[in-house]
Amino acid sequence: MQRATKDVLYFEIGADNEPTMRVRPGEVFEVETQINRGPWLDGRPDRAAIERKVRGANPASGCIYVEGAQPGQALVVNIGDFSLDPIGFTNYWGSTGAMPGWLGPSGVGPQQKVVEIRDGSVVWSDHLRLPVSPMLGVVGVAMEHARWPNTWAGTWGGNMDIQEVTTGAAVRLPISVPGALLHIGDMHAIQGDGEICGAGGIEAGGRVQISCDIAPRPKQMTWPRITNETHIIATAQGRPAEDAFRLALSEMILWLEEDYAMSRGEAYLLLGQVLEARCTQFVNPTFTYVCKVNRKYLPARR
Repeated sequence: MQRATKDVLYFEIGADNEPTMRVRPGEVFEVETQINRGPWLDGRPDRAAIERKVRGANPASGCIYVEGAQPGQALVVNIGDFSLDPIGFTNYWGSTGAMPGWLGPSGVGPQQKVVEIRDGSVVWSDHLRLPVSPMLGVVGVAMEHARWPNTWAGTWGGNMDIQEVTTGAAVRLPISVPGALLHIGDMHAIQGDGEICGAGGIEAGGRVQISCDIAPRPKQMTWPRITNETHIIATAQGRPAEDAFRLALSEMILWLEEDYAMSRGEAYLLLGQVLEARCTQFVNPTFTYVCKVNRKYLPARR
């Protein structure tokens, strides 16, 4: 099995990133992710070397070229099993989009916590264990005429920070350049809605198995889409958060219209009854919303 390693890290997603690995559609490969810089480095003799290498946020483990992927198609990124490294952290600098501190630190003040990850749990304290729920914060493909830092997300994917990007999920992204140029990173051991700490979630490193398929791009697809066994999930980013919600809601209506033969009016009324929606991160330059529908409410696809 091929492995995308931490030897080459990219901190921006761009069409001029040199591919570090080439994979075939359907091929299962592994991605080894790099934990972000943070308080886990305190006291380590190799701290300076790590900080020189991890020079930015949310490093992606190389750039993965998918054979046969062409502009106008969609890349389907299938998320497999995770294996987490034994250390993680969370960090709050005293100001995020969730608790702004324009005139100085917020009432909470800067906070940080380093944790062990073992036996399927985050060891929060002597008395509290949090069951791990690993996910990928960054899954994105290159845009033809733009480079985006890995703190951003958009129509290309990127730093979406969506908990549903986990084992069993398929992330559908629009392909803009030959090979798609897939970038993966920012693994979390667990993350609450809003990602209010800024650095986490429990930031972690580890390994995840991935495979990619190439599919026709839906005619009305405007934002990344996620599917799993139970739900279809529309995503969007925006600022303020209500704009992200409106975009994700619009994406879901277009999805129901194209794939499930619903009129826009019928889709809107149904969503009024069964829609599940929430803000998954409220701290990046643009905020992320997901809109979900349980498959049990959907007719057969046409």
